[in-house]
Amino acid sequence: MDFRELTYITAVADAHSVTEAAKKLYISQPSLSYIIGKVEEDLGVKLFDRKTNPLSLTYAGEKYVQTAREILRMRDNMRREMNDIGHGAKGRIHIGIPNERAGYMLPKAIPIFREKYPNVEIRLEESRSEELIRNLMIDKVGFCVMPIVPEDLPPGVMTEPLYLERLLLVAGEDMIPQDMIVHPAGSGHDAAELYDTPEFPLVDLRKMKKTMPFIMQKRSQIIRRRTDDLFRTLGFFPKEIMEVSSSLTAVQLAEAGMGLTIVPERAIHALGGFSRFHCYQYSPQPESWEVSAVYKKDIYLDSAERALIDAMKQAFGGTR
Repeated sequence: MDFRELTYITAVADAHSVTEAAKKLYISQPSLSYIIGKVEEDLGVKLFDRKTNPLSLTYAGEKYVQTAREILRMRDNMRREMNDIGHGAKGRIHIGIPNERAGYMLPKAIPIFREKYPNVEIRLEESRSEELIRNLMIDKVGFCVMPIVPEDLPPGVMTEPLYLERLLLVAGEDMIPQDMIVHPAGSGHDAAELYDTPEFPLVDLRKMKKTMPFIMQKRSQIIRRRTDDLFRTLGFFPKEIMEVSSSLTAVQLAEAGMGLTIVPERAIHALGGFSRFHCYQYSPQPESWEVSAVYKKDIYLDSAERALIDAMKQAFGGTR
């Protein structure tokens, strides 16, 4: 048994297919099938149930893959530590990050990182938060960058705050009735007045008519769960809802007058900033969530990975 066999078996387990795993491993399907058969013959047990579709692990296979992941993780930790000892001049970082967030955060953080590690390659795994966490737990990525909901995280992970990101209501011009605005924006006031004055007009969503259209992200997205929680707190749910999969789309549709939406401020910045859109606070204390680096407790983050996390903190440390 060697590291190659451990890697190949776990790849097949992840892909639930010998053919798909072979493509990812850049070997032929017959060669991979031969290796699996040889391992099973040496161990005297079947690792995969070939009667199922997609391919599934036997009980012995589950135990094998569980141990194989631990061995491969220990090997990777050792490599990272040895790389640090060798000053980390070269290497590769695998990070997971939600699709839209990558285009917003990385262009600001990577130039800072490159000043220290110009020859370290960064590989991205872009997906939704649930998929990124799954990839983290099977060691496909070293760490993830995402807004966190502590109760959604599995045991055995750690979080490291990068910055607080505001959540704002966006609406088209004249979409918000005057009787919903309970406090004007803070611009034009002196420092004493600004202390209790919101930066954006403060609206009372309890006065929102149920018939007012609302643009919401898909239920699998964290921002949707936050919005659903808000409406549960308010005691009603909008009757007219348009579902989208992108916060950027939600902002643009809201500004076009097709409904109200709640989005993280990075979606607004990505489309040109606050001056382009009609933004509102919907709580006296600005709503926000914590964007964090998420990694497993037993993973060794090497100096380059730590430098990338620090670069994100530096790039967004002043963001409110």
